[in-house]
Amino acid sequence: MAIRYKLKIMESEERKKIMRDIIMDLKLPQETKDFLLKTKIEKDEFEDINIKFFNKEHGFLCDVVEWTKINDSTVTNLDDKFVSEFLKDLEKFRSYYVVADNLDSGNLIAIQEVTGEIYELEHEVIEEVVACFVNSSFHKMYESMKYFKEMKNKVLKLREEEDVEEIEVLFEKARKELSLIDSKVVIDDEEDNMQFWNGVLYNFEEWCLD
Repeated sequence: MAIRYKLKIMESEERKKIMRDIIMDLKLPQETKDFLLKTKIEKDEFEDINIKFFNKEHGFLCDVVEWTKINDSTVTNLDDKFVSEFLKDLEKFRSYYVVADNLDSGNLIAIQEVTGEIYELEHEVIEEVVACFVNSSFHKMYESMKYFKEMKNKVLKLREEEDVEEIEVLFEKARKELSLIDSKVVIDDEEDNMQFWNGVLYNFEEWCLD
């Protein structure tokens, strides 16, 4: 048992070293590297708000072109020429490094390497790839997700109590709080605004008040 335990510790340390090397090799802002190195995120930590983080084997901090080759099964089912053209076109997103999956949309959440900003990539092999702003940094995204997870739990409890007025108050507060967490996030009611948090709030509020 002692030997097996020591081997597990050694494997864990080796995985940490590999991930550390991956992070250090990227051209990310230093504050982003520091946060990634000190923050342990479980892949299911935010699954109750439908965000799933990838592990190293499934492309955590793998650029979006390589992530597509590893994980997108549709590339093996489509015409070789079409896939080749798609991957060639995808090269303009080579500086986006995948961290998570939006389970609602199937879109990827990625860090833009040079700026450290977070984007949601509408990633479809049969269509174009579009980048939509999420947060100004990985740290701000993490704080925003923690806030929304706590807020969602409160709202679900109020929904059981059918307290519509209090639900509306919480959503109004959430719009302000998310903007305070990250000043680059602008929450508004524009129908054509494709920003991530607008969509999350709108869809969840619509479901709650249905």
